[in-house]
This record gives sequence, structure tokens and C-alpha cells, in this order.
Amino acid sequence: MSDTEITFSSGDVTLHGSVRVPVSIRGAVPGVLLLAGSGPTDRNGDSALLPGSIGTLRHLADVLEKRGFASLRYDKLGSGVTGLGPYDVEDVADLGFSTFIDAASAALDFLGSQRGVDADRLYVVGHSEGALIALSLAQDNPRIRGIGLLEPLAVRLLDLLTAQIDAQLDAVVIAQKLPVQIADELRLALTGAVESLRADGTLSDNLPEPLRNAGLVPANAKALAEEDALDPRMLAAQIDGDLPVLSSASTKDIQIRIEDVDALDDALVHTRLTKLRMTHTNHVLKDIGTQQSTGADYVADLPFSEEFTAGFEAWLKSL
Repeated sequence: MSDTEITFSSGDVTLHGSVRVPVSIRGAVPGVLLLAGSGPTDRNGDSALLPGSIGTLRHLADVLEKRGFASLRYDKLGSGVTGLGPYDVEDVADLGFSTFIDAASAALDFLGSQRGVDADRLYVVGHSEGALIALSLAQDNPRIRGIGLLEPLAVRLLDLLTAQIDAQLDAVVIAQKLPVQIADELRLALTGAVESLRADGTLSDNLPEPLRNAGLVPANAKALAEEDALDPRMLAAQIDGDLPVLSSASTKDIQIRIEDVDALDDALVHTRLTKLRMTHTNHVLKDIGTQQSTGADYVADLPFSEEFTAGFEAWLKSL
């Protein structure tokens, strides 16, 4: 399996990535754009915030090549070889979430222009936050012939962030590691931060440290507000009814709730929807068996989930 190193441009940014085109198939093949999840996640699905290899997007590229699909994956802004591109750290506050959507659109154009890729058969597969970008790209876009939403962000970003922080606070209070009063103060501060982001796209610079550690800092305010304004269910409801869509969710995913993905599926019921539900798969699509996911299993030396891979391959075969 051989990747070709490539670069393409989006605005002022030169993005670095990998294209893979099956060489064993004669004629042009369909192409799939692979989109990574949140944070400094690179073309392979590895995160600068976690030591070790995750490899989710690299695994998807392997499966796609095996099934006769070309693929493009890339280091988004803030990750891998792309890094911050022409920007300084201080410039990050001026960049919104649209920066990442624009880059994905440019990547799709680049993929369609590659030798051996059928520009009339392009698909987008997004993991986690990447699924939100896939939904955004698919709005009235005849170039896109299908989308995969893998462990997708299925509710507005700040609603998910609030639910996650609430659950964490509940856990530490129950474990008697945090007084109820402090937890309530953090919840109140979180509510105020969400209201501020939704009202005018700003954040106070003196939020409590646990909220700042969760990314609620002024430098992220513009991107958070822009991403939160994108409601996945509203975007899903506007997708073309003839579009093949795959959604996956697992009971072992500690970042995405199955009930949220079920509600997203309700908004996709008018499409050619395939639902993939799993019981041994963590958020990054690795098989953790009957164990509970802790996040540490993301970088553990575990096989990728066969229940996911088999379902993904079946969907590809149906396209």
C-alpha cells in the first residue's frame, strides 16, 4: 500500500497530505475524502495531544484501497506537517471553523483532479467532528455521491460539551473528589460561557481553570461559536434524498452518545441511510471487547474493530 505525498492550497494555507490510488484496477476509480476529528489530529488520525499511534484514518485508507477506492487524507491546520502554516499562535483567534470547511472543500477539488480518480464518483467520510464537515460539504453539492458519518458529532457542539462536562462533574462529586458547591459553581460558569458564545461569539478570559482546560478560552471563541452554529440535524435534514449515507455509533464510545446519533438518523431518514451499530468498538474504531473505554485505549496496541470494518466494507460495496 503506497501513499503519494501531496500538497494543496486553501486560502493562505498549504496543506500536506497523502493520496492513495489502487494500481491494480484499470480505469478511473471512485475517490473518498477522509476527514479527521477535532483537535490537532493529522492525516492518519493521530493526535498531538496523545502519545502513541491511533491510526484511524490510515486504517480507513487501507480498507478503501482494498475495496477499489482512491483516498485523500491530510494534515489539517494545526496538525502534522501542515502545522500552523503562515500563522502565528496569536493569529489563531482570528480563524473560524469555516477555515476547516474551506480546506475540506479544496481537498475534495484536489482529489477529483487526480489521475486515476473518477471526478464524478466522489465521497466524503468524516470521523467525529469530521462528520460535521462532511454534512456541511454535502449541502446542495452534486459532486458528492455519498457520505460516511463515523462516530459523528450529532448535536450542536456546545450542547455536547455541556453534557460531557456535566457527566464529568457528576462523577467526581459521586467519588467525593469535588464538593457539590464547587461543581455547581462550575456548571453556572459553563452556562454563562455557552450563553456568551451564542450571543456574541466571545469568552471571558477568567473562566475557572477546569473550563479553560476544556478549551473554553478566548483564542478558541470564534471557532467554537462558528462550529456550534452548525446544527448537525438541521444539516442532515437538508441532504439530498438520493444520497447514500452511513452512520456508525457504538455503545463503547465515551465521546458520542448513541441516542444522539439515533436522533441524527431520524433527520436522515429521507436519504439512502445505512445504520451501523456496534458493541465492542471505541471512539477511534478500535476493538476493546467487553472492557470499558477510558481514552487510554485510543493509543493502545489494539486491532481495529471487525464489526466496524465489515459494516464499512458492506456499505462501500453497495455504492
